[in-house]
Amino acid sequence: MNAVSMNNLWTYLEGLSLTASNRKWLADKLVEPRREAVMSAEEVKADMKEAFQQLKEVKEGKRTTRNAEVLLYEL
Repeated sequence: MNAVSMNNLWTYLEGLSLTASNRKWLADKLVEPRREAVMSAEEVKADMKEAFQQLKEVKEGKRTTRNAEVLLYEL
């Protein structure tokens, strides 16, 4: 997040009329560590199965793909 966005967020937060408990809740949320999403083994297997199925469809000509440069440009 850039400085302008951070300043806009801060201005927004200052404009809220928060109760003491709301302020404490917000402060706790702002300092709590970021949680990483963990996938189960079943989710990983299902995603891998889908990815390999899609690769098979590409090889068989049943699915088209985008140019890698276009994809990178979107990122």
